[in-house]
Amino acid sequence: MISALRARRLDIAAQLHDTEKKVSKLRAALANLDAAMILLTPDHPDGIAKRRDYRRTRYFAPKELPRLTLDALREAKGPLSLGDIALHAIRAKGLSESAQEAVMGMLFPVLRNFVARGTIAKIGKSRNSRWTVTP
Repeated sequence: MISALRARRLDIAAQLHDTEKKVSKLRAALANLDAAMILLTPDHPDGIAKRRDYRRTRYFAPKELPRLTLDALREAKGPLSLGDIALHAIRAKGLSESAQEAVMGMLFPVLRNFVARGTIAKIGKSRNSRWTVTP
């Protein structure tokens, strides 16, 4: 009787092991299908992209870039380009000029925020845009 029970237990354990493998494979297939659906239909509620992790740069302390931006615009005799503002910030921090592209990318939201608040004005609509402090 005991040997029959042991045999039955081994049989059930083997079936359970096989079923767990199948479930694992099915879950992986389901995850792949979900990912494909998200790529193909981004406006679908399940297709909401995961939030990006915020990676803060080590170039500037909090609120330092906006302060340097306003300093550059206030000291200027006329409107400044994005590159001019970036160079001012780079020189003020003592960074290498190879950081200019990265700083220019950081400046867009800063400038947009100042324009929205009315602190500065944007002159132009393309790459040749210039910024100046509003009176």
